[in-house]
Amino acid sequence: MDYTLEARGVSLRFGGVRALTDVSFGVREGELFSIIGPNGAGKTSIVNCISGRYKPTEGRLFHRGRDITGLPPNARATLGVGRTFQNLALFHHMSVLDNVMVGRHHLLK
Repeated sequence: MDYTLEARGVSLRFGGVRALTDVSFGVREGELFSIIGPNGAGKTSIVNCISGRYKPTEGRLFHRGRDITGLPPNARATLGVGRTFQNLALFHHMSVLDNVMVGRHHLLK
């Protein structure tokens, strides 16, 4: 099965704290996929691994079959892999278009 995004055996440790242990999933093209759980379940940790903010202690991440585990966040953004935050901060002195352009700066030359 070909996945747009796949996690295989992803684990993340901070010293003795295990944030993620052997997390695996695959997301197909056009599929709606959700990560749910209580506080401390590791939702933000897996999103940070996917976006490249954290590098998994173990396991691999794939985008369209390509291993992206070692790619920096800016290279992942070029592939369309990134994250947003719940607390959106807009630049009030800028137009709507300019605010959108800020989020797409990595695509501009």
